[in-house]
Amino acid sequence: AFTIKGQFVLILLMQLGGINIICFATFLSTSYKQNKMHTQSVMQELLNTNYSGSKTMLKTILLYTFFIELIGFLLFFFHWNHNHFYSDSVSRNLFLSAFHAVASFCNSGISIIDGGMTNPLFLEDCYTQWVTLLLFTIGSLGFVTLHDVNFHLLHRQKGKRFWKRLNISSRITIGMSAALVCFGFICYMLLERHHACEGLGFGKRCMQSLFMVSSSRSAGFSTVDTNLISMPTLIIFMILMFIGCSPTSTGGGIKITTFYILVKSTIATIRNKKEVSIAKRAIPGHLIDKSYTVVMLALSLIITSVIIISISDPQFQLEQVLFEVCSALGNVGMSVNVCGQLSTIGKSVLILLMFIGRITILQMAISVTHKAIRNYSLVKTSLSIS
Repeated sequence: AFTIKGQFVLILLMQLGGINIICFATFLSTSYKQNKMHTQSVMQELLNTNYSGSKTMLKTILLYTFFIELIGFLLFFFHWNHNHFYSDSVSRNLFLSAFHAVASFCNSGISIIDGGMTNPLFLEDCYTQWVTLLLFTIGSLGFVTLHDVNFHLLHRQKGKRFWKRLNISSRITIGMSAALVCFGFICYMLLERHHACEGLGFGKRCMQSLFMVSSSRSAGFSTVDTNLISMPTLIIFMILMFIGCSPTSTGGGIKITTFYILVKSTIATIRNKKEVSIAKRAIPGHLIDKSYTVVMLALSLIITSVIIISISDPQFQLEQVLFEVCSALGNVGMSVNVCGQLSTIGKSVLILLMFIGRITILQMAISVTHKAIRNYSLVKTSLSIS
């Protein structure tokens, strides 16, 4: 159990972790004196905006963050204080509401409620589950997508559907998020009917499936003991952790857009197409290269980490280690009750993965967008790959 001071530190760290990477990147683009052109190009890829719009985007990020968390705080507080589910103290309910609102929106997966999300009261409290689900889903969409959706809701155009007015990145984010959740939901319902969902009514089974699948993408909240979940479902969770959420979101993973570009690139290669296109627009080759780079680096980290932990902690099974590694790199926080039993080396590896998973977006963008200046091109060669 954390002390009050520890809980305040946690809420501060969650808040900074949720928005600080993007805000720092925005601040960097507007104040860094040296190599400014390079920094501007990084920002354009990170936030999908130009240099002149970076300061405005910074204000927008802060505004969305605190407004959404305020709404979540009020929804939690009035419900918990009225029903006295977790505490009879008004001040304690105020802090619990603030903590849970920040933890949910920032996709941190931390709860200070006794027993966490597996608390019997929470399992029966569908209202709290829905509010939590809504908050971490909004956080997983990304600030740019939220801004785009809000702008087109306020500025309607006649003769053009709302979906078509959104930019391509927003459509990919929303569409792929819905597709991944639907895929996971159906699989969870089918695979867990005799395991985690056994004995539950249809409504509660649907609620558990939707919550667990959505949370496994990055939020990390769990209403079920993961040891009760079957191995096929855990594998699906690992896939969802690896893919993660959208760029500029509070979540982790390789990002939905990266995964989508790879899928489109694979389909284009199979169909022998010269260009990879999305919504009748060609995807630049350098974006495809960066997508493959992100995936290869992520896979390399996973494989290396699994090998190291398997050596330092041989008592654990491969699937347990792999789950912990995917959860750490994706900043998810789910566990199969192995993390606390790891050796110092194993815990250090997971800490490093969590750190890399949080800063990868910015650091990788800076590294892969740096171009060496040269006035020549090398002679092309051909290799057999199949």
